[in-house]
Amino acid sequence: MPRSASPRLTRISIVGAALAGTLAVAVPAPSYAAGLVTNGDFEQVAADGSIVGWPQSENRASGRATIVDGAGPDGSRALALDLGDPGDKAAVGQDIPIADSTTLQAYRITFDERAAGLSGYGGDLWARNFGHDAVIGRITGDTGWRRANAVVLARPGTKAVNLLLALEQTTGRMLIDNVEVERIAGNAVGANVQPTGAVQLTWHFAATDGTPASYEVHRSTRADFIPSERTLIREVPGAWTAEDGSARPGRRYTYKAVALAADGTKLATTGPETITTPPAFLDEQQTDVLTATEHGRAVRLAWRLKAGTKGPVTLYAGGPEVAEGKLHKARKVGTYSGNTTTGGTTLPDRDRRGATGFAVVGRGGKVLATASAASLQHPRMGVSDDRLAAIRAAIQQDGTPKSTYDSIVNRVAKGLPAYNYRPGEAQASWAQDAAVLYQVSQDPAYAQTAYDALIESGRTMPYVNGTSAAGAAALETANAAAPLAAAYDWAYQGWTPGQRAEAQRVLQRVAAYLEVSYHPNFDLPTKQSNWTAVVRGAELSLRLAVRGDGPFDLQEYRIAQLIDALGRHLDTAYSDAGWDQEGLDYFGYGLGVGAPGVVGSIDAGIGVLRAKWQRPAFAGLVMHSASAQPDGARLQWGVASATGAVPIAGLIFTQVPADQRAAWLWQYEKTVGGGGGAYGLLDYPYGVTPQDPDEGPAAVRQALLDDHGGSYLFRSRYQDRDDVLVGAQNRNDNHIGWGGFDTFALSLVGQDVTWARQPAKDYAKRELFSKPLIDGFPEKRSTDSIAGKGETLESRAYAGQGGGFVSLDGHLNYELAKAHRDLAVDLRPVGGADSVIAVHDVFADSASHRYDWQLSPEAGTAITFGASESGVKTFLFKKGEGYLKGWVLAPDGAELSTDKGAFKVTRSGTGADFKIVLAVGKGTPPTATTVGDALTIGDTTYDLGALKGFSPAGG
Repeated sequence: MPRSASPRLTRISIVGAALAGTLAVAVPAPSYAAGLVTNGDFEQVAADGSIVGWPQSENRASGRATIVDGAGPDGSRALALDLGDPGDKAAVGQDIPIADSTTLQAYRITFDERAAGLSGYGGDLWARNFGHDAVIGRITGDTGWRRANAVVLARPGTKAVNLLLALEQTTGRMLIDNVEVERIAGNAVGANVQPTGAVQLTWHFAATDGTPASYEVHRSTRADFIPSERTLIREVPGAWTAEDGSARPGRRYTYKAVALAADGTKLATTGPETITTPPAFLDEQQTDVLTATEHGRAVRLAWRLKAGTKGPVTLYAGGPEVAEGKLHKARKVGTYSGNTTTGGTTLPDRDRRGATGFAVVGRGGKVLATASAASLQHPRMGVSDDRLAAIRAAIQQDGTPKSTYDSIVNRVAKGLPAYNYRPGEAQASWAQDAAVLYQVSQDPAYAQTAYDALIESGRTMPYVNGTSAAGAAALETANAAAPLAAAYDWAYQGWTPGQRAEAQRVLQRVAAYLEVSYHPNFDLPTKQSNWTAVVRGAELSLRLAVRGDGPFDLQEYRIAQLIDALGRHLDTAYSDAGWDQEGLDYFGYGLGVGAPGVVGSIDAGIGVLRAKWQRPAFAGLVMHSASAQPDGARLQWGVASATGAVPIAGLIFTQVPADQRAAWLWQYEKTVGGGGGAYGLLDYPYGVTPQDPDEGPAAVRQALLDDHGGSYLFRSRYQDRDDVLVGAQNRNDNHIGWGGFDTFALSLVGQDVTWARQPAKDYAKRELFSKPLIDGFPEKRSTDSIAGKGETLESRAYAGQGGGFVSLDGHLNYELAKAHRDLAVDLRPVGGADSVIAVHDVFADSASHRYDWQLSPEAGTAITFGASESGVKTFLFKKGEGYLKGWVLAPDGAELSTDKGAFKVTRSGTGADFKIVLAVGKGTPPTATTVGDALTIGDTTYDLGALKGFSPAGG
């Protein structure tokens, strides 16, 4: 199908694009209410040295907030934030009450700032709790005094805007003075300059002669300019914010925003806002990216390389092997010197000579990045002719692909009530499902449904803007953005040119919001949080879907930024074993939204994320932690719930190693079946026969040992509800994002029962922990926070079975002189039990403490305890036909009890020693004999004093 428009090459190429008519419109200038900040000039200091009016302190460890005499821009007092360690924090804040919370309110925030030796991310004012968080005046390096400003919008119902002056992920000093917040009563635009050179613009129109449908952003080097076609830099439909990514260093710019009616009539113009960009821009790129985009017979090549890369760089072209970094047959097409971190060139047909693989090579012949030529023909992502042919054949016969397809058909037919999501996201998911059905069936009715749902998603999505306000975090917009991108790409061929244009307007609005969205979880240098996967991944999907269409250029600069964020997320959030500290819920959520963007970049021929996506053993992680129980029970760590699905299941087919694909398919068939949705249909491994994992590769049968995160997953077999799954955690690492108190945490599933659970986000419910508690605390007692300083002393898998041994140190996490755990997980049938777990925990400290060794089974489990057997005390959990029996060795001084459904073994003093053996199974529990520290079940002896030496017979 022919394209409706030629692709645009760069954002810069459209700056100054013409639109007819001048934009001079008489409108009220913005007016401001009285200043609302208490002690914004920092002249008031309390007798105790505290800062008057700034009661909120988030200073941590080396972070300090002090008032310094004579440090202000006019010689007055100023606030100094000092930070000695980038892992700490220096921050103070206050709330600005909103007098009228019944209507949308606009505020301008301004302040003076100066950076003194700020390394890393730098400092900023974080405006939060008003519907969308914003970072204002971010600053780094060494600077003179500068004025920061931004306009923020507080949605109805907001009680206060919180101001937090903060230093994070940096070292050095930030000086702040003259903080002001004023309510805007007229038409205004704010320009928030970032150290990267991006200018984040937000506007508010309090008075217009009609309802705005879109907004134009104008920029000039003259402060008194009149908006015209020469000053126009972009138009955004129905939004309140956008980014200027084409500013130049060391320039003084004035901005104005113009409100337009649906017919293009100019309704109002804001007052001017003037800023000065930094003399040099901060380059935060850490990933080498090359894109190759077909344009007719020519190919457009663009690269963005890691900050600090020194030239020259050379482009090579050749066959598909060049995109794999193999240059022995490649030919040189150009060498580029000077500022080589960003560049691009178009190879005409005569120079391209049929090349499909490309590489950019740096000094010493190092291949920096590769790409394959990608067509902009729709569909672009996730769909191919071969894949569609396989789907169409498979759905003609019974099986998972047919049931998956039928379930999507039924869901689309039911309409919006079948999509239990938030407004905007529900319609977007409906649109995506209809679009994939259009691709498979070519029924134009499905394309129409996709279009209608996409438009409705744009109408109902909870933006915050100048005409309506429902309140949205960036996550909520991103949740809808990813399926909207897929719907647009997959249904595009079934739409008229007019429908395509309207769909593009919806995606323009979404893109504008996402490009200026902020949250420290994805804006700071550490990219591990699910926020990065969701927000940046969704935007990457959107940019890939629309690039070159209608008003969108090729998005080369922005796509490289997003790939950098996703690449760093994949590198740092997931260990080689696939472990993610946030647990399975956020693992599935983050990648369920973000992975389509990752895979879409690979479909677009961009090579850099392929190896990063394939590195983590996601299939192994899910296979070891998701049971075959009817309730979907799974092992818990982080803040994962005890049951649930894993939405990323279908996408895992794109990255699971070839030798494990058949075993993963077996697991997928049993736990997901026909519920895999669009990606379960598109990515299903057609032609692969499922293989019982118990007969599969060692990687899916042996214990999953992850010393990086301190996460150890054990599984007895892959058959049914009687499979035993054991998870042992130690919290060896901790980073930004959801985290659980995982030190010495135990998770245990089997016999259709969860024998040991964790609290997910219900930290306050201590009875939900299955782990030792010290004085009632799950870990640190000084702050009740997560430390992430555990250490693995040893870990190994047992031969011939899924169990293994770990030796863990957790004393820094518990803030004790000693906290040591040896754990042996024996997943063979032993003495009539399905599996046995032996635990030896030792604690010691200079002070006396209460130590509760606790197990928390699922609700409805019967617990009895106190019976003696061979000189030890026992306890018994029973539910249905299943049991968990425990033996407490050396029981003297130990108190056994239950509290709110949790079982406890309690000791008190300067030290505590717990030697406990657990057996799980069905029917009659086994009996055991003990001699000293050794407990024998059947013909197997577990020496609790020497678990390291335990070596079970082959399974």
